[in-house]
Amino acid sequence: MPDEISIDIAQEKIKKNRAAVMAKINLNNNMSQGFRLVNVKDYQQKLQQLKQKVSSYEYANSANKKQDESMLDIMTRKNSIQDYLDQKTKNSMASGQLDDASRNQLANAQLKRKQLFLMFMETIEAQEALKEYAIKIASVCKGEVKQPPGAYFGVKDFHGALDKITNRKRNYDIGDLKDAARMTVIFENIEDMVAAKSMISLTEEFVQLQHFQSSMKDRYGTGKGKNEKYNCGATDAGYKDIKFFLKMNNGNIGELQLNTKNMMAAKKNGHIIYDILRDGGTLNKPFTITNGDVIKKVSKNMGDKWFTFIRNRVPKAITALTEVEKLVVRLKANISRGNMSLTVDLKEIKALSSVSLSIYEQGDNARVLLD
Repeated sequence: MPDEISIDIAQEKIKKNRAAVMAKINLNNNMSQGFRLVNVKDYQQKLQQLKQKVSSYEYANSANKKQDESMLDIMTRKNSIQDYLDQKTKNSMASGQLDDASRNQLANAQLKRKQLFLMFMETIEAQEALKEYAIKIASVCKGEVKQPPGAYFGVKDFHGALDKITNRKRNYDIGDLKDAARMTVIFENIEDMVAAKSMISLTEEFVQLQHFQSSMKDRYGTGKGKNEKYNCGATDAGYKDIKFFLKMNNGNIGELQLNTKNMMAAKKNGHIIYDILRDGGTLNKPFTITNGDVIKKVSKNMGDKWFTFIRNRVPKAITALTEVEKLVVRLKANISRGNMSLTVDLKEIKALSSVSLSIYEQGDNARVLLD
């Protein structure tokens, strides 16, 4: 047998890579779900169980069945991984000429797909626990629990979760995905919401993570004293909420949002603008949306009813709304020609941002957006 060959690795590279990895796994500095190693035998066993479930289990909940079918398709369909790669890597795969960057992105997406699959049942358990937790908070503090739509008590869609950590947040590791289990509690007024915030701050689910500044984000700025560090102001779009990350009994982290009914009405009407603008990066130059899901959302949600609501309830947005109407007309013309894309220019970016800020400004104004 020939002697084994030692491969020398430059000390500078070791130092750099070690620092990057340690920064990720050091939970004192980074709130994380943890890094999940993929056991091949465990993975294959769970995949086989899913196949059998989809083929023979009698689902009482059609949304659960649809979610499982979608997950199985993503895990088994040939070339499904391409949905989670950028265009450069897709082109490289098509030509058979993958450079190092494309190989790394492909390997990274394949690993994240397996990691998310192995974690998904635990996420469903955490979602159920988070739902019960939210009900307890709401029952004491006069809140209303809002369960997200979809399967398994509203757990984040498998495709959406994978898309987030491969496309929208490509730098994320699996441990950075902390909103797959999520729930919202809505209040009539800020006073009741702040009371709920105070109650949550004392629970074990929050105390385990409270040393992380990101464990709570108070965009209303209600924190005082030691809790002032969690105040962080509204988003660039103007949206506000109070968001907690909570460690559930099975170790998974869930996201609980608190908000007022009026701000939720603003979110319902303003979020579609976020869907458009989030593909634009720094928003300092024109960009093109090619995500078919976003194109369909805009076409569906930015109709006559939406424009009428904005004109009647958000008068400050009327001037900028004209540019947004032109953009939607152009989008629908594109769709009619089979072109599922939309280029947004600087003037339209400015108009969309202006309308968004005006909507959320009204969301912070008592009950002005409510019927």
